[in-house]
Amino acid sequence: MTHEIVEAVGLTDVGNVRQFNEDRIVVAPEIGVVALADGMGGHRAGEIASHMAADLVVNGLRSHFADAGATGAQHSPLLAVDKSINQANRTIYEAARASASREGMGTTLAVALFHANGVAIGHVGDSRIYRLRGGKLQLLTRDDSLLRQQIESGLIAASDIADSHNRSFVTQALGVSEHVDPHLRDVDVIPGDLLLLCSDGLNDLVDDDDIELILRSLAANLPLAAQILVQTAKDNGGYDNVSVILARTRRSSRFLRRGGWLARLANWFRPRAH
Repeated sequence: MTHEIVEAVGLTDVGNVRQFNEDRIVVAPEIGVVALADGMGGHRAGEIASHMAADLVVNGLRSHFADAGATGAQHSPLLAVDKSINQANRTIYEAARASASREGMGTTLAVALFHANGVAIGHVGDSRIYRLRGGKLQLLTRDDSLLRQQIESGLIAASDIADSHNRSFVTQALGVSEHVDPHLRDVDVIPGDLLLLCSDGLNDLVDDDDIELILRSLAANLPLAAQILVQTAKDNGGYDNVSVILARTRRSSRFLRRGGWLARLANWFRPRAH
């Protein structure tokens, strides 16, 4: 899929061990949004939670754009991401409480909203967002995980990460409580920047250096880069579902065409004189 500003592809795979795929990816370049969720919970409840999260967040942002266009009101991309995540959390939480088979279900989430001045990102859990710029990979998110807390508190050394049994324990997820505190960040983008959203099925099995090498080598072919990332995780064990989304800025915002939807979106977000 392509757009005049954003080129995006996504790929999800069940992996080598799991019976079901509880990851969900949504790629909507027509509104500049990509989202990835990694579900958890028995009886396929994780699959339900991840589908609800990614779909609800993207549809919430789609509705936000429509409402902003109709009213001409001033809106913030980051606040729109925050609102959509919190609405999705409440819906998943209520769905879990309404069914015994869904009790305790939850999901991670990573979402990126490209807008005229950059990209608004939001995440909950341990799904990640990276940016490749000038051949260098940078992690833009901070895992909600017990392992990260142990590393930061000095309870475990970085060299012992691979042997830790706490890799899969997240400290926050959508749907497990009535309220959620998503991590929000607005980052700049320049033409050619490449964003990677991934579930932990990728970064648990493929080192950041190898991810960087694959993206740098295959940046001209995003579908192939996505395939190689997923296959590398499977070659390294593939014990979890693995999902990736690659989204690249194709042009600077100054190339927005007059009258196009992104130009209108830029006007909605631009401060107005009083």
